[in-house]
Amino acid sequence: MNAMHQYLFDAHRAARLGEPPPPAPGTHDLAVLRAVRDRRRFERVLAGRPARGGLRGALRRAGLFGASLFRTARSRTAPSRTAPVPCRRPAG
Repeated sequence: MNAMHQYLFDAHRAARLGEPPPPAPGTHDLAVLRAVRDRRRFERVLAGRPARGGLRGALRRAGLFGASLFRTARSRTAPSRTAPVPCRRPAG
């Protein structure tokens, strides 16, 4: 049984008993994610660490940030900025 089946059973039971139906699955997902993010930021502040940038800092300390995985496509394909090569005129 998945979450949708359980929701349908609960909604049917609530309708039979005259109770308000439960919220549909996924209704409060974004609110939960925001609350988790805010709680983690709050705990970081209490611990004396910066509230933002924890993931990038950890990746940088591990030597993973700045790897080709995190570079943009433009920086990988951009030509190097070297001095221009002089044109050679054909002999003749």
